[in-house]
Amino acid sequence: MVRAVTRKNLVSIMIPTYNRPIMFEQALLSALSQDYKHIEIIVCDNSTNDETEQLIKKYLADKRLTYIRNREAKTKAENFMPFENLAHGEYLQWLMDDDMLHPAKLTKMVNVLKKNSEVALVSSQRQVIDKDGHIVAWYPADFPVKEEYSIYPSEFIAWKMLRNAANIIGEPSATLFRRKDLRHHYWQAECKGYRTISDVVMWLELLEKGSLAIFRDALSFFRRHEEQEGQGIDVVILSRIEWYEINKEYFERKVFPYTEDDYKHFLSVMVEEYKKKMYVYKEAATSAVWQRYMAMIESAARVTVAATEG
Repeated sequence: MVRAVTRKNLVSIMIPTYNRPIMFEQALLSALSQDYKHIEIIVCDNSTNDETEQLIKKYLADKRLTYIRNREAKTKAENFMPFENLAHGEYLQWLMDDDMLHPAKLTKMVNVLKKNSEVALVSSQRQVIDKDGHIVAWYPADFPVKEEYSIYPSEFIAWKMLRNAANIIGEPSATLFRRKDLRHHYWQAECKGYRTISDVVMWLELLEKGSLAIFRDALSFFRRHEEQEGQGIDVVILSRIEWYEINKEYFERKVFPYTEDDYKHFLSVMVEEYKKKMYVYKEAATSAVWQRYMAMIESAARVTVAATEG
């Protein structure tokens, strides 16, 4: 496929949607309300009904908006793929169809990327909203954010993420980055073969290019609700397997100062997590996924036991 021509200063807001017309409209309105002027909004819709298609008609007079009724797309991956050629922005902003953006998000984040060439990824502290859009929780960073925003070296952020198996940067909607800085884009729905932590894989790849800037105020709103695919038992277990794989990858590649002791600490976290809570998922998980998970735990346990005996 031919890659889209990148336009300087333009932000591409990319919204994949599937059977969530009410939440999608809230997401779309938050994109249309951005005070940053140089935007395009692209919607790829592979819903099984026409509700979203009918809803969006009242917004299509806005020249910033492109709507694709992606009927042929049967999977998440197939609905994400068109963004590669449809998005023309120098900067990329994912917006999941159940999340929302603060009106000043793009203005603030583009300004940071323009002023700080060493920054490859911008995020913010986030607020959690429920199915009705009410704020129900606050996701503060577990490191200090001083003044309007703070810049942290990639080595520190990557080390903290990997060692603790934690996405401390945020969901796709939380961030902004330069298109040119990323090779394994989320529009393939999988990053380097990772299914459940694709956002983490993108953030780590971007951190290989530069630092993280994080805003003190919440500039995105992550929605928690019953329809989210991330709540399935198999997805939870697969995420632990993929954290194991990405840790092993970065430990072996030596891209960041991630030592053997750090890697062993991560393995011990995985083993303790199994003992304290993950073991209860055995009956609910599919057999193949559980077998993969247990093979990972047994491998991790052997390393941690050997480290203790040594």
